[in-house]
Amino acid sequence: MRTISRSCLVLLAALHALPAAAQGTGDIASAAGSAVDALASSAVDALASSAKDKLLVKDMLGAEVKGPDGKTIGTVENLVVLPGGRVVAAIVATDAKDTGRIPVPFSAVKIARAGGKLGFELPVGLSELKGMKEVQALAGAVPGLD
Repeated sequence: MRTISRSCLVLLAALHALPAAAQGTGDIASAAGSAVDALASSAVDALASSAKDKLLVKDMLGAEVKGPDGKTIGTVENLVVLPGGRVVAAIVATDAKDTGRIPVPFSAVKIARAGGKLGFELPVGLSELKGMKEVQALAGAVPGLD
């Protein structure tokens, strides 16, 4: 969270400097390049500080999803991401014929590595998920799931 805030501050400072840079040198591209350069440096710092925790989206897609009992619920089919990069839900393709795909709030997901493979663990089982009004509302809010 601290890294995101630092990145936002760097971007705001760079954007604030754009009008002055444009008046002084007439080179907006140079000021924008400096902003991107600063953000890239911030991203490198963030990755270096959390190297063991970083994940790639491609590694999450297809990951097995298990309930609290250890039984497989399905696999991660897709992720719902807001502009800015915040993941809000995982779309789980279930093995249950009457369920199909179900969105799961990403904040409820525990990501674990076992045997070199990435997996998702949920605090509730599939039958509980299907009965939750909030999950049903989430399904209606996710494009292509309703």
